[in-house]
Amino acid sequence: MQVLTDEKWLAFILGQLLANAVKYTESGTVTVTVTKNKVLKVSDTGIGIAPEDLPRIFEKGFTGYNGRAEKKSTGLGMYLSRRAADMLGHTLSVQSAPGAGSTFSLDMKESNLQVE
Repeated sequence: MQVLTDEKWLAFILGQLLANAVKYTESGTVTVTVTKNKVLKVSDTGIGIAPEDLPRIFEKGFTGYNGRAEKKSTGLGMYLSRRAADMLGHTLSVQSAPGAGSTFSLDMKESNLQVE
């Protein structure tokens, strides 16, 4: 399977997703998969994200309850990852529930990219 993307920015996004999955999964698993539809998924069985925090996790500087509790979060990783994904024409989204872990999905289907 091939996708049109930028290697360095994809590595940055994947690094952020993996770092967060490991940071918030004290015990359990972190899984990386790619679907036939070119969606890269990073799933964990960690602490999950509070429902009230979910809509804001991609905002600049937002750390949420778990980030503040851990005191290890800057609120920039997910913001920069979303910005990079947007600039690459990809879609970064998340599904999560407290105590049930999180799944971050990076949809890399080809879109109509325009050259500037």
